[in-house]
Amino acid sequence: MINNMMADALFGSSNSYGGGSFLSASNFGDLSLIKSGVYKKMLRSYSEKVVGDSSDSGSKDKYVFKNSVSEKMEQLSKPKSTTENSDNKALSTIKSDSNNLEKAANELMGKDFDASTRDELYTAAKSFVTSYNSLLTSSAKTDNVSLSKSVTWMKNDVKAHEKMLGKIGITIGKDGALSIDEEKFKAAKLSDIRTEMSGSASIVGKTAQRATGLYNLAANQISTNIGNSLYTSSGIYK
Repeated sequence: MINNMMADALFGSSNSYGGGSFLSASNFGDLSLIKSGVYKKMLRSYSEKVVGDSSDSGSKDKYVFKNSVSEKMEQLSKPKSTTENSDNKALSTIKSDSNNLEKAANELMGKDFDASTRDELYTAAKSFVTSYNSLLTSSAKTDNVSLSKSVTWMKNDVKAHEKMLGKIGITIGKDGALSIDEEKFKAAKLSDIRTEMSGSASIVGKTAQRATGLYNLAANQISTNIGNSLYTSSGIYK
């Protein structure tokens, strides 16, 4: 109802042209005002207040408004800056390393700890450690707050298991990186290895979950950087 009233007030309805709409003859007064260019001057004055001097090419009839469709399309058509490309490259590496860590963790958890040899378990554990360290290295190259927080949480998870990990030959450096002692790992109790590396409740299982989250964060940020929406057509966050 309000919209209809506003429209009638501005443009008039079929019954309002004699009763005072904005565009009615009674309000315009005289057609000569239009012909004289008064309203064109008003429009030019308004546009210059919005965006400054509009006569960039000498054409006084050209108006460019902020946030216009043409302006947005021009921005999107421009090549990405070096910084943007660099950010996406770093995020792509994080995405890849997160995927590798998740795979290494799942492969280790999927081992038959009773039937596997110590060499087989060590190879899987070393792959997990290597993938974990690669992700720490790549994640240090971005200033994305969400990614940095998630990496910190992952490192805190591992730190909480430092004592038990030490029993199976895995130590944590000052920077959070892991190292594995082959001799100590192979000499460790199988029950201790199983506790830390088997099942979703183990530290390996928790790290796999963190890796999945980091993968999604990196993928979403890349998508945002190239102008894609993170919402579906029904408004649901991907």
